[in-house]
Amino acid sequence: MLLLSRVSCFFEQFWEGLLDIVYPPFCLVCGKPGDQYLCTECANRIEIIEYPYCSRCGIPRTDSQGSHCECSGRNYHFVQARCVGIYDGVLRDAIHAFKYDLQTAMTEPLAQLMVREFPRLYPGLKPDLVVPVPIHRDRFLERGFNQSGELALRIAAALRFPFDERLMKKEKKTLDQVGLPESQRSLNLQGAFVVTHTRDVWGKKVLLIDDVFTTGATANEVAKALRWAGAASVYVYALARSV
Repeated sequence: MLLLSRVSCFFEQFWEGLLDIVYPPFCLVCGKPGDQYLCTECANRIEIIEYPYCSRCGIPRTDSQGSHCECSGRNYHFVQARCVGIYDGVLRDAIHAFKYDLQTAMTEPLAQLMVREFPRLYPGLKPDLVVPVPIHRDRFLERGFNQSGELALRIAAALRFPFDERLMKKEKKTLDQVGLPESQRSLNLQGAFVVTHTRDVWGKKVLLIDDVFTTGATANEVAKALRWAGAASVYVYALARSV
């Protein structure tokens, strides 16, 4: 599966290269012309999450203990969550361009950012499987792609981790999590995610890829489905953390 994913990724990059010749790139955040869809100036303004952060949910902290924050009272089905940067400013604008304006050219620079920061945030972690947070079929048809799947594909290929996005699906169409109070987010997602190939998940250490981690409700519901299907452990890796 990873070989097919790499072949697919190669052809996507080849096609994007041809388009770059016809339509020279410009930064999708600031509009500056150049050779990148996320220019160096904008990339340098992304607020990267550095230690200290909560050792469990990954939210930035002001102390140096790295212990649990208020999440200690929450029943998470994942071992840890780590996020690259704060969901604000350039990173928020880049994700909006990618996710809502359907600017798939933003996939590569955002994925490379996650690849770069992975060894620092998850030193020594070698997952048996990389899985993206799935989206509902209707949302996929509307958008044309799963943003988490596009990121996960490139991360797995770059870090040489096994990848398979067919293992899960979002079976239940839910309300948009944006705008929902925290008390309703978990309820909204209850039973939404299903593992379709339990045999391929059983006993595996899974790295779950998401674009934005807010309260952790989505990642936690996916992790719960994976654990119920027999996954040994789930680690969450997200591009941005809402604080």
